[in-house]
Amino acid sequence: MLDQPFTIIEGGITAPEGFAGAAVCCGIKPESLDLMLLASDRPAAAAVTITKNAFRAAPTFVTQEHTADGQAQVIVCNSGNANAATGRQGLDNARKMAALAAEQLGVECPDVIVCSTGKIGQQLPMDKIQGGITQAAIRLTRDDPDSLARAIMTTDTFPKMVSVQFAVGEKLVKMSGIAKGAGMICPDMATMLCFITTDLAIAPEILNASLQQDVELSFNCISTDGCMSTNDTVAVLANGAAGSAPIESSESEGYKEFRAALGYVTQELARMIARDGEGATKFVEIRVSGATSWEQARHVARAIANYDLVKTSLFGEDLNWGRIAAATGAADPELDPNRVTINCAGITAWSHGEPASFDEAQARSAMQADEILIEVDLGIGDAQATVWTCDLTYDYIKENVGPDG
Repeated sequence: MLDQPFTIIEGGITAPEGFAGAAVCCGIKPESLDLMLLASDRPAAAAVTITKNAFRAAPTFVTQEHTADGQAQVIVCNSGNANAATGRQGLDNARKMAALAAEQLGVECPDVIVCSTGKIGQQLPMDKIQGGITQAAIRLTRDDPDSLARAIMTTDTFPKMVSVQFAVGEKLVKMSGIAKGAGMICPDMATMLCFITTDLAIAPEILNASLQQDVELSFNCISTDGCMSTNDTVAVLANGAAGSAPIESSESEGYKEFRAALGYVTQELARMIARDGEGATKFVEIRVSGATSWEQARHVARAIANYDLVKTSLFGEDLNWGRIAAATGAADPELDPNRVTINCAGITAWSHGEPASFDEAQARSAMQADEILIEVDLGIGDAQATVWTCDLTYDYIKENVGPDG
């Protein structure tokens, strides 16, 4: 990315002008940050994507309603409790979260985005939520972005943050994102959340269209365990505080720079989620090329990413390429193996209808790397897609059994 039209910067989610936030421990997770507020000092253009799960969580309905007009100003999010599969009371509680945040910050209730993440099937402790929102509202600052990223974590092992800066005309614009996710990650728009802020001025319809496209190329191209969650939300707020000319179409000055920045932020955060898969020891990139369409390439790549036998062989550091072949063929039974080439960790294992000879010792050594690249060429077209995943380990099982699993 030597020619990227943006610069990577420090500053976290509050780096863009006009944004401030606070994180507190309200008692959902004892002795851990579990609630955060993120606010713009003015109404912002807003765009969201949410999970397609039929059991989607109560806050996703509130968020969808509140962003239908393309505007929002505040994000309130708790961790430790998903407020999913909680019925009418859960929906009432999600609405109350929005109302409490709006009251404390002096904004309109429909301008509040609500998110939750954590265990499914339990009602929110609203007394603790109320206390947390009240505390956070009086602590808003631009100086502690790390705490906001930590407050939305559940089984994550590190906070996920990225910030960039780019030019729109003579104005410098910033964009920052945070995300959480480690398990139940197979978005079709997983348990994952992502919040992005920018001080860019942009028409809501352009922001929304751009987000939908970039989510397809980022969060919908990751899988840690093939399990779709109930709470997935990606939300972007663009408040225009940088003073740049508004982007109103794909022909506007700064549009290409904006798209490059948004694409980078979403893909970097997606990679971090895949890298942090529950119990994972390896980060895996799967590139499928030679397809007839991007959709076909992604379908095959996701099938490989979700194939348990591939994931366990990666953990075992075994170049069992036959499992990759099996996953590829299962994804599209019409494929011709005589056209397919399979590479794993730099080793060609199958080429145009024949197994390839390779040095077993070299293969074992290559599979010990922390990052593994799997390349599959279908040999039938020019389209390609990339998906990111991780291995499947004993620790993943440990993480997902018992009362908190």
